[in-house]
Amino acid sequence: MENKILEKAKVFYFMVVAVMMYYFLNEYIDIGLHVTYRHAFALVLFGSATLLFLYKPNIARGIIAFKDACIYSIPLLVTTVVSLFIWFMGTADVGVISRGFSSSFIYANMLSFALASGALLYIFGSKGIWYNLVAILIANIFMIVTIIAQNGLGSYISEFITLIVTFAGETGDIIVQAEIHELAFCLGAYLIYMVYKPKKNIVYFILLFLSLFCFLSAFKRIAMIAVAIALVLGYLLKFIARYNKKTASNLAVILSLVVIGLLIAYIALIKMDAFELLENAGINTSGRVEIYNAVDKFYEFNPSFLGNGIGFLTYQLNTFMKVGVASVHNDFLQHFIDLGFWGYIIWLASMILMRVMYFGRKGNVENAIITFMLTVYLIIVSTTDNTMNYPLLTGVLAILMMGNSFEENVRSCEHKMFGYVSVANKEEGRDSLL
Repeated sequence: MENKILEKAKVFYFMVVAVMMYYFLNEYIDIGLHVTYRHAFALVLFGSATLLFLYKPNIARGIIAFKDACIYSIPLLVTTVVSLFIWFMGTADVGVISRGFSSSFIYANMLSFALASGALLYIFGSKGIWYNLVAILIANIFMIVTIIAQNGLGSYISEFITLIVTFAGETGDIIVQAEIHELAFCLGAYLIYMVYKPKKNIVYFILLFLSLFCFLSAFKRIAMIAVAIALVLGYLLKFIARYNKKTASNLAVILSLVVIGLLIAYIALIKMDAFELLENAGINTSGRVEIYNAVDKFYEFNPSFLGNGIGFLTYQLNTFMKVGVASVHNDFLQHFIDLGFWGYIIWLASMILMRVMYFGRKGNVENAIITFMLTVYLIIVSTTDNTMNYPLLTGVLAILMMGNSFEENVRSCEHKMFGYVSVANKEEGRDSLL
């Protein structure tokens, strides 16, 4: 009885911290530096799991969770090392370096949120995937309930129906308040995972329905397109895997290389004024032509362009340039300008190819496909938004990529280290819903 009470208390504590991480999207703590609440709560999750590990360690589980989080975060290492090289070559002053580190490690620290995801997996096993989703839904639904309480249920539902029917062609003043970008992108990733791996379980269907409702309330069209494309590619690879798993796994790697090539070509097209041609053809690019023209002087598309260091473009946009935006709403152009030609390619490889190969290692074709789908999703939404600066989405992608075969990896690690699998790791998880 005492153990059950402690287990429930543990679930309650970690869920409360996770909900607060997803709820406080804009608040920050001023300690000389502005540390966001969500970053602080991510560190609380990791710190709490670390204390439990020290009190009662599960060695294999801790190793897998920590190692996977670190490998997932290698793109952060790439941006740091490349930027240090750029700053060294350009003899940058301390202020420039400080701004770069602030943008990478204080505001949107990929490692912190990957470690928070690893913490949930360490504590709950692969069930941590679903606890994390419940935390997102609680935070999102509470926001929506607040909007309904202020404006009325009938008005909200009416505008919600109009939003769906017109495919966001007509958006009311009430429903627009539910357009919570970061949580919508997080739920889009979960919808990919849940549709790809459906379950015959009432809890699953409840979570799917609530996720879809919150996702549609925000109605991010780019996210919908990204979900659809990712699932089409995922099911294609899944179909191939039925007949030849090795071919499907190799194809996921080849497609990753193709995506990298396309993203390099994407920068070349921007430099060649492709968006201006779209505007001249009557296609609305939402002001991106003006933004891209304004930042054109900061980069060249050739191998001799070394970059300016991470955080450079954000600083320029916020301090010197009067283009009316704080970012270019294009993570790839931003990273190209910051990291340079070769740094950009290395960064792409670490984010796309390395993750697909690592999480799909040892012939785990399902992991390779899921990682590839989620990567495609991230890439598509990042071509029009600064989505890679959304740390909560970073954490969601991490827990889905890390968690899908987490239990199997833990058992394999423990058997390799000690020659047996403990009772705790035999019974924990098994990818059950809550």
